[in-house]
Amino acid sequence: MCPTLKVTKQMKMGKNSTLIFSVFIFLFLYLCKINCQSLKEPTKIVELQTAGVNSKGTFSVESWFFKSGGLRIELNFTPFSNFILGVSYGGTNLIGSSNATFQNLPGLLVKFRVVEEKINFPAFAVGISTQGFGPYYLQYHRFETLSPGIFFVGSKAFKNFLGICDLHLGLNYSLELKPKQRAINFYAGVGQKISNFLRFSFEYNSNLDEKSSELMRSKGLLNTSLYVYLSPNVQIGLIFKDLLTNIKSQNSPERNLELIYSGSF
Repeated sequence: MCPTLKVTKQMKMGKNSTLIFSVFIFLFLYLCKINCQSLKEPTKIVELQTAGVNSKGTFSVESWFFKSGGLRIELNFTPFSNFILGVSYGGTNLIGSSNATFQNLPGLLVKFRVVEEKINFPAFAVGISTQGFGPYYLQYHRFETLSPGIFFVGSKAFKNFLGICDLHLGLNYSLELKPKQRAINFYAGVGQKISNFLRFSFEYNSNLDEKSSELMRSKGLLNTSLYVYLSPNVQIGLIFKDLLTNIKSQNSPERNLELIYSGSF
């Protein structure tokens, strides 16, 4: 066969494969749009808490994959209305030949929504979360991104032509550092749901509680995420962390992956 014809044939096959793949993805998302319903209001912006809570009698299992072969498992339960109780645990180098490193203690989440959202008034929630983010550094006795600690957050949702837009503003006081190093921190975020099968969000963590330069070049973490609702019970999310590249251990945004399964009891 003539080499030119062979290359041309391969190019056509490549184009056909790309077209078939694109059609498959389109049909998949279209079916998700028809069949999938919104699981619940968002309980997190990206990493940090919103005023959202799950429905009474539900639970979620969340698997978060991050750098250095890291994995964190979170179990959240809602035994009462406007209340979430969760526990989490994780480590790094779980895949590969290096020694695995685990966080010292499991993380704890307790959240209670004290004010319900109204048409012209946001919802407010208060709670405590001792789960930090990223690798746990034994030499510093802390996570790469400090755990929120005690937090107070307000959230408000608005309907637009794409779906539901949610805004969030919170204060937190991490208990992870020594008392003399602690400080009040603030964070903010926005999320947009598209036709009940996609949600993307941006989150800014000011990191005002970072009093040293051990792990960060400068204060401020900008994170973003995109979640797809694969079914009424399953979500998959792609997270881009540290868009400002202020974390010393990386020179580009970090890519994370999260899988969420929700159910009732």
